[in-house]
Amino acid sequence: MITIKSTLTAALLAVGLHAQLAAAPAKEEGPPNDPEHSRLVAARKATNALPEVMSAEQQAKADRALTNKAYAEYKAARKRSTDTEAAYRKVFDASLAKVDEGAPALQEKERAAFRERMLKARTSKKSGSSKSVAKADEDDDREDDEPTSPTKASN
Repeated sequence: MITIKSTLTAALLAVGLHAQLAAAPAKEEGPPNDPEHSRLVAARKATNALPEVMSAEQQAKADRALTNKAYAEYKAARKRSTDTEAAYRKVFDASLAKVDEGAPALQEKERAAFRERMLKARTSKKSGSSKSVAKADEDDDREDDEPTSPTKASN
């Protein structure tokens, strides 16, 4: 069976183009032999060999290692904090239900109202009219919340 590849190969051999393609110089993968580039490479090597540069590089590596270690510790502490916070909330909710059977429903209602206010504030902030809408929300919220202390009212 004659394929396109075999047909092209036969045609190239017949015409003699294969000799020209074989004689073409191979493209170099590395950087060109530019004297300025070679000078720069030599200067970089000489600079890296200087004691003060070597010590600064070692200090930078040590600091980077400490940063990575501290970040790993931070992530572990953050996870531990999140886990203990979740455990606290679970125990608190269970204990709240034991103290007052109607309290969890009231708490969930307050949480839903709070989420709704936060969503409303977020959307109003994104729309650009955050000051006017937020001011109106604050006035409405004071009716639902506990009364303010006398010192706050006088200020």
